[in-house]
Amino acid sequence: MYSISDITEYTVLLIRKFAQHFGLTDKQAANYIERYGALSLFHNNYGIMHTLSFEDNIESIAAYCHRQGGSLV
Repeated sequence: MYSISDITEYTVLLIRKFAQHFGLTDKQAANYIERYGALSLFHNNYGIMHTLSFEDNIESIAAYCHRQGGSLV
């Protein structure tokens, strides 16, 4: 349905936007997102997430990670 290339490209861009929003490096953001399980959230929900704004997705990811024990809100 969706190519791995599209999903990967979107994931990298979303991580970069997440990092910018929270003042993190791309590596710190990727580690945080992976630690709290949101990376699988991207892959499982790409069909919906790529239609939403980055701002909406950043808020959703931050809320998801917070529910999993993360401290960024």
